[in-house]
Amino acid sequence: MERLSGERSESRGNSMEQEVEHVSQLLNLVIGIVLLMLVAAVTTMMSKRLYWLPLTIALVLIGICISYLAETFGSQSELLGIIAEFELTPELVLFVFIPTLIFESAFNLDARQVSRNILPILTLAVPGLIVSTAIIGLIMWLVASQFNDILVALLLGAILSATDPVAVIAIFKQLGVPERLTVLVEGESLFNDATSLVMAMLLVEILLAGSFSGAVILTGMATFFKVFLGGVLVGWIAAVIVAETLGKMEADTFIEITLTTILAYFSFIIAEHWLHVSGIMAVVAAGLTIGSWGKSKISPSTAEFMEHFWEYLATLANGLIFLLVGIQMDMAHMWESAGLIALVVLAMLFSRAVVIFALVPMLGKLPGSEVIGSAFQKVMYWGGLRGAIALAIVLSLPAQFEYKDTLTAIVMGAVLFTLLVQGLSIELLVKWLGLDKLTLADSLAKVEGDRTARNEELARVANLVQGGLFSERIAQHLREKCESSVAALDFAISQLHEDMDGEEEIKVLGLRCLSREKARYYELFRRGLISEWAFRDLDYTVNVQIDEAKHQGNLPDANIESSITKKLSLLFVNVLDVIPGLGRLVERLRTLRIVRDYDVAWGRYRATNSVLSRLDQIAQDNRIEGDTVDLDR
Repeated sequence: MERLSGERSESRGNSMEQEVEHVSQLLNLVIGIVLLMLVAAVTTMMSKRLYWLPLTIALVLIGICISYLAETFGSQSELLGIIAEFELTPELVLFVFIPTLIFESAFNLDARQVSRNILPILTLAVPGLIVSTAIIGLIMWLVASQFNDILVALLLGAILSATDPVAVIAIFKQLGVPERLTVLVEGESLFNDATSLVMAMLLVEILLAGSFSGAVILTGMATFFKVFLGGVLVGWIAAVIVAETLGKMEADTFIEITLTTILAYFSFIIAEHWLHVSGIMAVVAAGLTIGSWGKSKISPSTAEFMEHFWEYLATLANGLIFLLVGIQMDMAHMWESAGLIALVVLAMLFSRAVVIFALVPMLGKLPGSEVIGSAFQKVMYWGGLRGAIALAIVLSLPAQFEYKDTLTAIVMGAVLFTLLVQGLSIELLVKWLGLDKLTLADSLAKVEGDRTARNEELARVANLVQGGLFSERIAQHLREKCESSVAALDFAISQLHEDMDGEEEIKVLGLRCLSREKARYYELFRRGLISEWAFRDLDYTVNVQIDEAKHQGNLPDANIESSITKKLSLLFVNVLDVIPGLGRLVERLRTLRIVRDYDVAWGRYRATNSVLSRLDQIAQDNRIEGDTVDLDR
């Protein structure tokens, strides 16, 4: 009995020790997360002062410094030790960070702009990535003795062909580059992430299986398209269900935000683990759908808050992931692999040049496609940074894979190069190409906005004095300061008008009219006078026209921009028309199309009439001569 009692006591003691140890681990986890968030916040504050240093690059550099300090002083500082213990595991990247980053990016992308540029985006994401994989793989196989197996070299090529333009997009937003360039760069990244991941996983399976044949290639290609398209379908269905649910319920910020969060993570989990298709493509499709068609289902009171919510989550995930990248970088191992890293960087740059400067110009020659200019091509080439997806893939390689350590060091070195060299110089390239320069119309709008703000300030001074917030003496000083600023801004506006020729004046008038037209569409939709379908068609059309007028000088015309969804639906109806017995269904679908087209035409008629009725006033407000207005008419 005594022995049994002793065993029970010992077992109870071990259980208590395990429980204490478990609580200690949880406490360290919480402390570590809070410390990482603190470091990310402080780094963000620093990067705002160092405007030339993108945040992602600053985070990586701070992470490297933390890693060095932990190795040197880790035994003397418990907090440094806790931070350094965090690992950037593939599960952490794929299940926590990636759904947030991809959903936020897709949610804020205009799906109709993506569909308008879908040909170059998919060309870069699928055939372009395959070409890049082959070029990098062949160069490493032919030149580097360490890669005597071509499949391993191709695996490295697949990992390093996925672009991650987080730092580049942040710079684009600061500089105000054309929207189409942002869509091309970000759209390519969204789609080629899934392509790279699927291709890498297929190559790993072949390497572990140890067999390679023509049948394996065909099976791999079939699997690739099944996984890619299957992920799109899963994400689209999930987004439609969530959007319809949002449309049928009363406005509730908590429920709406919660449903979109569930959509981002569940679409990934359902696709990746239950249906074994691409989770990344599921999140891309879900984000694009809910961010375009589904956005009108979200209540206006929640829409703005939701954008801030997802922006915060993405910023937090982005900050933590690049901070952990810096902490986990093994600089000693990377230095040992410096030769291989230099070789793979040259291979990456060469493969990127082939894809951008050979494939992209060919697309512009296809019927119905838009030409991508030389300046855009240069930015797309140099903006092809590598980041989170490449690291997630290489870290997720099986432990028994003999090349894992070598590939990890090479990929981390390549990622560090793209962040430090390309990331720090992309802003200079954009400025050198003149893509950040404001047109005369934009400059005029900016100065006019400043003048309006100063006039508002003048109008409020009297009320503030009357409320006793400050004395008349201070108020007089503020008035003089504001009046001086208004006079300077009036002079700047006059100078800008003097610099404008007749063509520029027409462009300014066109932009002002388009802005009025855009506001009128929203007003008609808000009052229930046009349908959601018509509003989305009209709003998309006017956005395209504004972007083209700003950056290409094209004046608006009467055409309605046709989305890829509309083209596919028309094709679907034509296919049904040839099937016997479906005449009534086809007739119903065509009637619905006529009703929708009439709604679009009626909305366009009301908005353009509104613009015409105020055309003289708009021209007068912008100091445009009557001859120009008559010419525009």
